[in-house]
Amino acid sequence: MRKSLFAFALFLIVSIFHTTTLNAQLEFPEEKVNWTFTVEQNGDEATIVGTITMIEHWHIYAVHIPEGSFTIPTDVVLNKSANFKKVGKIIEPKPHFEHDDLADEDLYYHSNTIKLKQKIKILGDRDFTIKGVFSFQTCDDTHCLPPFETDFEVSIKGVEKENLEIDKKLDFSSIDGDETEDKNGTTYVKVNEEWYKVPAGNSKTFYKKYLSLGGKYEK
Repeated sequence: MRKSLFAFALFLIVSIFHTTTLNAQLEFPEEKVNWTFTVEQNGDEATIVGTITMIEHWHIYAVHIPEGSFTIPTDVVLNKSANFKKVGKIIEPKPHFEHDDLADEDLYYHSNTIKLKQKIKILGDRDFTIKGVFSFQTCDDTHCLPPFETDFEVSIKGVEKENLEIDKKLDFSSIDGDETEDKNGTTYVKVNEEWYKVPAGNSKTFYKKYLSLGGKYEK
């Protein structure tokens, strides 16, 4: 009887030790990376801002990585909606760079705290919610954890109709010349028979030259 009790106790001790050791070895991406999503809005223009923080010694890969790279890029995907449209691509800070000699691969990654930004144009006058998915893979100097994704949502305020209709009321066909402004002070230029909105911080002369030389226009 005593031998049976001793064997059973020994079995329990070994089992508890094994379970504790196994749990101590498990690592989860959400333990290494924290995130919050907020909105910066100015009229019918808004920016979805993801503040991403990685614990010490851990990193995530850049959003924009070289084509053919084996690394898994970080991404922020917004669910499509008639209430808004995306403006341009995700904006990220300049990533760290290093060359992995073992894999003969260029690595672009972020560490510490960064902000990812996606600009949008608001198309309606009612408040609404944008839902999206944030995905990443996190690694340290020795290993990577499995890819991870999580849902998020942010609230957006609608824009008064008279402000939404400014661009629609502008009749470019009646304009004599290659420069104009709408009643809101937004500047437009015409290049190769097409009208373009001049981004803030650019002069009309510079932007016309930029477009005429093949510069890319992002609506």
